[in-house]
Amino acid sequence: MNPLLEQFISEARDFLQGIAEKLMQLETDPGSAELMKELFRLVHTLKGSSGLFEFPEMTRVLHAGEDLLDSVREGHVAYSEALADQLLNAMDFVSLLMDEIESTGNINAKHADNSARLAKALRLLMGDSCAGTSAEAPPAAPLPENQDLSRAARLIALHEIPENLRMQLYLDVLAGTPLSLVEYTPEDDCFFKGEDPFFLIQQIPETVWGKIVAQQSWPPLAELDVYRCQLVFRALTTVEPLVLSELFRYIPEQVHVVAVPASALALPQGDKNGGPVYDDFEGKKSDTQSFQNIVQSQRAILELPDNDAWLTGRLQSVATTLTACLRAIGKSNALPELEAALTAALSTSKAAPLLSWLDDYLPESPGNSHHNDKKNATSGQSMPDRCDPQPSAAEASTIIETSAPEAEPRFGRRAEDNYSSARTLKVDQFKVDRLMNLIGEMVVAKNSLPYLASRAETQYGVRELSREIKAQYAVVNRIAEEMQDAIMQIRMMPVSFIFQRFPRLVRDTSRKLGKEVNLELEGEETEADKNIVEALADPLIHILRNSLDHGIELPEQRRAAGKPAVGRLSIRASQDSDRVVIEIADDGKGIDPDIIKRKAYEKGLIDEAALERITDQEAVNLVFAAGFSTATMVSDLSGRGVGMDVVRSAVEKAGGVVALSSEKGNGTLIRMSLPLSMAVTNVMIVESNNQVFGIPMESVVETVRVARSAVRSIKRRLTAVLRDRIVPLLSLNELLALNQAQRINDDDEMAVMVVRVHDDLIGIIVDDFRETVDIILKPMSGILGGLSGYAGSALLGDGSVLMVLNFKELV
Repeated sequence: MNPLLEQFISEARDFLQGIAEKLMQLETDPGSAELMKELFRLVHTLKGSSGLFEFPEMTRVLHAGEDLLDSVREGHVAYSEALADQLLNAMDFVSLLMDEIESTGNINAKHADNSARLAKALRLLMGDSCAGTSAEAPPAAPLPENQDLSRAARLIALHEIPENLRMQLYLDVLAGTPLSLVEYTPEDDCFFKGEDPFFLIQQIPETVWGKIVAQQSWPPLAELDVYRCQLVFRALTTVEPLVLSELFRYIPEQVHVVAVPASALALPQGDKNGGPVYDDFEGKKSDTQSFQNIVQSQRAILELPDNDAWLTGRLQSVATTLTACLRAIGKSNALPELEAALTAALSTSKAAPLLSWLDDYLPESPGNSHHNDKKNATSGQSMPDRCDPQPSAAEASTIIETSAPEAEPRFGRRAEDNYSSARTLKVDQFKVDRLMNLIGEMVVAKNSLPYLASRAETQYGVRELSREIKAQYAVVNRIAEEMQDAIMQIRMMPVSFIFQRFPRLVRDTSRKLGKEVNLELEGEETEADKNIVEALADPLIHILRNSLDHGIELPEQRRAAGKPAVGRLSIRASQDSDRVVIEIADDGKGIDPDIIKRKAYEKGLIDEAALERITDQEAVNLVFAAGFSTATMVSDLSGRGVGMDVVRSAVEKAGGVVALSSEKGNGTLIRMSLPLSMAVTNVMIVESNNQVFGIPMESVVETVRVARSAVRSIKRRLTAVLRDRIVPLLSLNELLALNQAQRINDDDEMAVMVVRVHDDLIGIIVDDFRETVDIILKPMSGILGGLSGYAGSALLGDGSVLMVLNFKELV
């Protein structure tokens, strides 16, 4: 992928987010001229940028959206909910195309139908303001097989197809071969756009028949504008429709592709007398009328001056055309006289003999070259067949009618579109991560300096050198910390990055559920590490969907409960010391602990004894159990037993904790607390069996010394009373399968580290406590990656490896 395309993808993502944000803001303030101006600018800029690449499907939709917003901005169309829905659908489609571009580098032509449909829907909202513009036509419905007079038969007289070819096509279609009729009507000024209609129609693969007719009656030759295309091209082809969509993807509004059913080929349509029936394009004219119209044009050619250099070729061309016409209408007996007239005209270099023959042998032909008011067609000029097949697409539809390309040339952005500050530089995340890894290595390297200083003094007795090393360490340490902080600031991003997608989610979901909900967002400027912010996206979506589906009631239920008909859903973000806190609250019906207990008992999550023993808060926390759901029906929103357990797993994986509180009838509050950054981990080092291990500080509650006499055994498990609470005690050596008893100090006390695992407090018995350090945690890889009891590893200043424990898996 070239750098220009990568830049376009990055900018387009920002534009789409901005467009969605402005549309949501217009929902509450539809009369804001400033919001509409900003929205128009975003769509206009995105459309201009897409025009730099061959993405007609995307540009077509954006152009239609731009025209619609311009009409709203100028006051010709009122902003409405239906208009917002169509614009949101269009932006979803553009986002889908962006995903495809990012993965494959281009857009598949199969999206042409949807592109045309969306562009047409947007332009229809413009009403009278779109008159005169080239609106895209929606795809036609598939033709029923039992419809004898098919659309194909109306567009073209199928009796004109040679009988043997028609019958062969009939058998092929019955056997499953796709047959499509292509009608290509070029724009009048297509030549000025560099288009070659005749060349393009010849590119249709697997063409079995073709014809060229006139769009309207021909004007007098002196008035004919040779720079305007007035032809219609028709062709029958057995190629897959998707290939045709790709071929005509830049001019879809000029092309109609119709699937031809077998019934249309069984017998050519005719009137009661057996004569051919022509469609409106043909004007129901007879063969004689067609012949007369052709003679008019040939007579006009013969009446041109005889003193030009190409007279001979002109006379031969006229004679050839008239010969074909005589044979077509069954007057082959006049051919010898025509040949004699041609010979005389060539020998005298005059057109008079041929003109005289026209008057003598074709007295019914008009004697002047003026056109009549009836529609006429050109001669049945056949187009050469092409036998070079192209690959077929699997997902082909039977009808292809797509939308108009953009007529406006694009040469890049205007100056007013450059809204970003020139001081802003977008950097790929991989490069920032690489810098973070390097600074991590630098932290490890500088931590070795105190170790070297200690060795210089104790082992070699060089105290002055030790002092200099320590002084230099202070300088390096200051620079390293500043560098580490600067790089971490680069990785920090506001939570608005994920918050901005929630107004659309709440809007669509609440409308689907028939509920009215106001979403309140607070603290969007709160920053956290990019990985933390991205890790919040899925849990928040689960929580919001649960709140909308299970929490907030229907309007009539809220009124009956004495609440406002419109529910309230709020998301608040804040920073608490070195953690980011997200709170999601609603004013719905809350969680009924009795229902939770009953459902948990029915699912076997708790036994009968626990059913009577657990508190209401403990019952509420059961919603985090895997597979738990209170929904009675399975839908696309809930009832599959997947939700809150996924939330807790995702939050804990990011090093956070989640807590839930609810009051029946008054709503629910969910609080998530996560570290500001996952790049640097603060751990406490403990010693056990002459080895050191790291324990993440976010799981450490306290460290205490417990007298051995205070330890009790309950159901064969060691426990101790700490802070008026019974805390189970586990030996770290036993957890790690180390065959060694924990060490007891001289005061007959055990070192106990109290850690929080989910919602429980557990005491871990270790040999001794050491210092707390900041480390760059490296995840385990390869075979060691399967050791779930370890969160990762890190290097200490003396070069040794520190294994960091994961108590959520160990206990």
